[in-house]
Amino acid sequence: MSLVGFQGVAGAYSDEAAHHLFPEAETLGFPTFSEVFDAVASEVVTAGVLPVENTVAGVVQEVSDLLWTHETVHAVGEHVSPIRHVLMTTSDGPVRRALSHPQALAQCAEWLEANGIESVAFYDTAGAAAEIARSGQEGDGAIASRAAAERYGLRVVVTDIANSDTNRTRFLILKSEPGVRGDPAGPNKIVLGFTTDHRPGALAEVMGVFTACSANLTRLDSRPVPHQPFRYRFYADCEVDGTRVAGLVSSLKAAAKEIRVFGCFESSEPSLTLWQDKASGSH
Repeated sequence: MSLVGFQGVAGAYSDEAAHHLFPEAETLGFPTFSEVFDAVASEVVTAGVLPVENTVAGVVQEVSDLLWTHETVHAVGEHVSPIRHVLMTTSDGPVRRALSHPQALAQCAEWLEANGIESVAFYDTAGAAAEIARSGQEGDGAIASRAAAERYGLRVVVTDIANSDTNRTRFLILKSEPGVRGDPAGPNKIVLGFTTDHRPGALAEVMGVFTACSANLTRLDSRPVPHQPFRYRFYADCEVDGTRVAGLVSSLKAAAKEIRVFGCFESSEPSLTLWQDKASGSH
């Protein structure tokens, strides 16, 4: 039976996503994102499932940085999952502190502030639930999934406490073999990182490549380059018709100073623009 790695402990949202994507596999939790990457690279696990972006809290930057530094680990697919946070505890009294992963705390910040509950960062959502179940500290609660509450025998205090009812997390599926799993005839998602020359217009030239190839940028953000003060690396996701993938990558290599394509796969939520273009026959 195959083994799929995730960050956290049993009952974490990543664990749920891994079970959804690989229903026949066993899952194995790791304390950190980096350890999941190492396990994928060394083939201790056949795949890894990690969060890369949330609709409320934004991008999980560490995963992008690890994709850059782990050249043998590739993104081969994605999965978007609704996230429904609940507050849970062991006692009947009011909750004064809530433990959870920083991303979950950010996703529930408005509700926590409105209710005067202190946020306490923990390494994992389900791990926070397990800790509350173990300690039984009066006034302490955890923010995690309902499944985590059931797994660790906790009382659900309030449901659906995220800042937005459209709270969703996008997970990447990671494997050690590259392989393009896109659809040659349909919309594809390309996940990549690049740097540019340090001169006026360098970034604009790269952006022009996406436009010229009718690629829809769905994400663009920057991160400092280690040991190079005030120099930045850019991470981008884009959707592009399968017939344009090779040309887009070739043109980006010519325009960028350095580029890494982390993965190319069939888009799980193709943009309306791409479907309209395909339906009209334009390219």
